[in-house]
Order: sequence, then structure tokens, then C-alpha cells
Amino acid sequence: MKSPRPARRAPAPDPDLLPALLEATAAETGLPFFKALVQGLSEALGTHGAWITEYLPDRCRLNALALRLGGQWIPHYEYALPGTPCGAAIDRRDILVVQNNVTDLFPGDNDLKEFGARSYIGTGIFDESGQTLLGHLAVLHTSPLPDPERYARVFRVFASRAGAEMRRWRLERELRARTEELDAVIDNAMDAILILDEEHTIVRINAAAVRTFGSEQLAGELVDRCLSVDGAGKLAPLLEDLLRPGDRTSPRLWIPGGIEARSALGEKFAVEGTLSRFELHGRPFATLILRNINDRLEAEARLHTLTEHSAYLREEIEAHFGDIIGQSPCIRRLVSEIAEVAATDVSVLITGETGTGKELVARAVHRASPRCEAPLIKVNCAAIPETLIESEFFGHEKGAFTGALTRREGRFSLAHGGTLFLDEIGELPLPLQAKLLRVLQEGEFEPVGSSRTVKVDVRVIAATNRDLRNEAAAGRFREDLYYRLAVFPLHVPALRQRGRDIELLAREFARRFCSRHGKPAAEPSVHDLERLRAYPWPGNVRELANVIERALITGDWTRLNLDRALPADTASEPPANAATETPPDRILTAREFEDLERANFRRALRTAKGKISGPGGAAALLGLKPTTLRSRLQVLGIHPRDEIPSPV
Repeated sequence: MKSPRPARRAPAPDPDLLPALLEATAAETGLPFFKALVQGLSEALGTHGAWITEYLPDRCRLNALALRLGGQWIPHYEYALPGTPCGAAIDRRDILVVQNNVTDLFPGDNDLKEFGARSYIGTGIFDESGQTLLGHLAVLHTSPLPDPERYARVFRVFASRAGAEMRRWRLERELRARTEELDAVIDNAMDAILILDEEHTIVRINAAAVRTFGSEQLAGELVDRCLSVDGAGKLAPLLEDLLRPGDRTSPRLWIPGGIEARSALGEKFAVEGTLSRFELHGRPFATLILRNINDRLEAEARLHTLTEHSAYLREEIEAHFGDIIGQSPCIRRLVSEIAEVAATDVSVLITGETGTGKELVARAVHRASPRCEAPLIKVNCAAIPETLIESEFFGHEKGAFTGALTRREGRFSLAHGGTLFLDEIGELPLPLQAKLLRVLQEGEFEPVGSSRTVKVDVRVIAATNRDLRNEAAAGRFREDLYYRLAVFPLHVPALRQRGRDIELLAREFARRFCSRHGKPAAEPSVHDLERLRAYPWPGNVRELANVIERALITGDWTRLNLDRALPADTASEPPANAATETPPDRILTAREFEDLERANFRRALRTAKGKISGPGGAAALLGLKPTTLRSRLQVLGIHPRDEIPSPV
């Protein structure tokens, strides 16, 4: 491969090109991103060439995803690592800078001589754990580098962005492979499979359904088209029960006695079937599987597992750009502690105020651990009704209680080999705390309604915004469970303690929201950043993200309108007579309305003495379902126990 060899000294890197490159690559992903990054890197440094590769572990070679030499794109370039500066950079696990005479240092690399290379900068790209090689980024030039340290600083910015995209791209390809596997399971199943939305409309069918009902035109039709009048009447209440929000006895239902189906030609026939529920992007869907019950249950289990794994991978991709952002000492210390504990299997207790990013820390621990290939199963202990928590954790047998129509695996079984994240662990009822302690100590449990002992290998990460030491002293949390969970505590600092991290987060949120809506990035002004730093952020990072998105919306996506987005005050609860002092024709802001709602909920809890459900409970006083009230209390950061009136 020949390449022009212009005899010129490399100009100093132009720092003004960096913001332009970051904006140019923000809208790109995958291979277009890598080409844009390579071209921008070569132009920013003024070098003869630049390239990014992916590592082929089965052949121990690097394959160029984008290679630019002398202003030309070079396709289909692949090379071995031994004896090359690229191999040395990867072994170094840091940036390798060769200011001059690179061919003398690596005489066995003939491509360097053919390219006329004199200088070189390169680094390896690794996964989040820093153990698995993903690829490599490098530049070369035909003359010596005049200022190696300055070149290295610019190169490091590009390497960081290249690494983030390489890791996201890898997750995306894994998701695509999982989705293709899911498609294969659906389309090759012997049973007819129909996916239904909350309106009972068919959104997808498999090949067996086409053969069963004799039509390829079922998508977009109501499921009633596939059933007789009696069959539709029997299925409808089951679907309503399965897809309704709030409490559900089971996410899977057996259709007792079968139902009567109808083909496209009007022929009626009897089928047996099961219904199961899953959620995608917050929307509920039902999987209806028809025909032989044994084959059907096996296909459903496989389908459910693949769907959950695909959802976990999709969440990893969406959360990838939410990596821990910050340079403050407290965040650096937190990241260091994550790296220390991730390689172990010990239990971790994450503490911090609401909205600080405790789930993000749990993800970081899991992704950097040896269990990263297995799923991270999440359970919000505050969002599950107390009567269903044990079944949610440990599963149940068919007939274990009213409505237990099928056997169900619990979260511990789903997390076998992986990690179980227990959010809001302080809300766990005392009776279940003892059973959780047994699983942590002995690695075994019995499903509800079974004498069968199930052994599991699960790492537990718990999170809370409560002081569990005080909870244990007050008798509301088991002290032995606390010490079992807090083998390695991690504290997530409040946003007000993170100094100029607020600026970094504000810029990242603005870039992310603008990119999501297809808008050019809106940069916060100096005055905007000063106002953001001055605000105390009681809702922490979650509140900051909401404020930035609201400011962009009201600023027409061209600027941050903090006058409308940032709360005027930091009071957590308005005065008791605030409602009477508000003029009847004045429109309340979102924050004022939220403050009124918070105050009303607290008054109801005090009246009910902290009780949520049942006669005289806060939910009944407010005219809400208990599950709805629990969800709103969690969003508003209200803990029922804190609202119990103190004895006189």
C-alpha cells in the first residue's frame, strides 16, 4: 500500500477544532462516528494519518474501522500486533508517544516504513473493567512532533470519546444478536405466538400463528378477530386483569379450560393457551401462546428470558451515556472505591440522598465485576405491595395462594450468576428481612408454597437514602442484616457537595437532551452556570436533569431559560395557608403545585398516623390506590414513618 509522503513539520494542534469535532460527532454513532472522529483527529493534530481499529481476539489482529492516510480513506486494512507500536501502546495500557524515529524503535513493522512514518501516538481501548481489549486508536506523521505533551493532551480527548463509543457500539451489537436470537425463537416456535398491546391489538405474530389462523394480515387487528364470540368474551377479562396498572396477582396466567379460536376462513377450533405480561419503554404488552400446553410453557419460558435479557442490554445502552460524570474529589474517591470493590463478590450498601445516582453506582459496580456478562436484576422494595414481596423475591408454586395459577421464578432465581440490586432496602418489612438474611448467609431459600430448597449464586447490592444504623437502633431494621449488607459501604455525595461537577453535568444533560430531540447542542452561558451552582439542589442530579430539560424546552432549544425552569426558592413545603393566599386566577408553577401536593400528602399521613392502606389510611383519605400513593411518595421523597406524630 503506497501513501504520499509530504515532507512537512506537523503544525501545532489547533484547540479551536475540539469543540467543533465534539459537536460533529455528537449526532453520529457506530461506523460514521469512527470516520468522523478519525478525520477530525487527523485535522486537529495536522498529522499524515489517523486510524481506529477493533480487536479480533480469535486471530490476535487489529482490523481498521476507519483509516485515513494523506487525505485518503484506506479500506480493508488488517494487521498483527507483535513488533508494532500499536502492540506496545496496548501493552503499556496508556498513551504511547514516539516523537521521532519510530521506524528505528520498531524495525520489524514494514508498514511504518512504507507510510514514511517518523512519529506516532497510540493507545489501546478497553472495556469498563479495563481487562478486555476492544480496539486501538493511533496517529502517525512523516515528520517529528514539535510539542509531544500538547499533542498527547489533544489525543487523550479523542481517545476518551473513541473508547466511550466503542463500548456503546459493542453493547449495541450484543443487543442486536440477542434480538436476532429472540426473533428466531419466536418465528421457529411450534406454538402460535401473538404479541398484544394494552388495547388488545395484535402488534406481532410468528409463522406458527400464520399457519394456525391462515392469515398473514393479523398485525394491527384486534385479537377478537382470531376468536369466536365466546372465546373473545373469555379472553377479554383475563387481558384486562393482566394489563391493568397497579396490583396484579401474577404477570403470567393460564387460560383455564381453553378457548375457542377462529381461522381467517371462519372455521372454529379449540385451543389452550397462556398469557404473560412484559413491559417495554413503560408500556405493557401481553404474549398470547396457543396450542400444546407443554410445548407452549417451554416456549414461553424461553421467550420471557430472552425478552428480559434484551431489555437489560437495552437499558445498558441507554445508561451508557449516563456514566459517572465529575472531577470533584468526592466523586474521584467514589470511582476509586467502585474499582476496589467491583472485582470482589462482597455485598455492597450504597447510601445517599434521593436523586444522587445510587442505581448508576450499582450499575458501575456490576459492569466492572466478573459477573458483568450475567444480568443485573433490579427490585424497588418500596414499590412492591407488602403481600407480594416474598413472591417477588423467591417466586411461588402453582396454587401457593389465591391467583397463583402458574409457577413463577423469583428475582433471586433470575439473578443467579449475576447481581441483584435492592433499591430502597430500608422499606423492606421486618419478616422478610430475616429471610433475606438467610439467603445472604447460606445462598438458599424456599419459594412460596414449596418445601423445595433452591440454591443460588447471587451478589447483592443494596441502596437506601435512610440511616440504617438509626433504623436498627429504633427496631425498624435488623442489625445483623445491616452488617451483612454493609460489608463495603459506598456513599454517593449530594450534588451540592460536588462543586464544579454541576457545570459538567449541566453541559452533558444539555447535549444529551438536544441530541435526543435532533437539535443543535445549546451551551449553558457563564451566568447560567453561576445560577446553577448557587442553587442547593435538594433533588440532586435527578432534579438537575429535569431543570435542564425544562429550561431547554422553554428556551426553544436554543438557550437555557432558567427563569422558568429553576425554582424561585428552596422551601420543601409551603405554609399551611399557602392555598388561601394564592389569588384564584393565578396559575401555579410546576414547583408550587408539587409543593402543595407534598404538603397535602404529609397532612394525610399525619392524620392516618403513617398508615397508607386499609380503612382510615392515607390512600383512602386522598381517594388514591395504595400503590399509586406509594409511587408518588417515593417521587416526592416522603417517608411515611417520618410523618407519624410524636407522642405527647
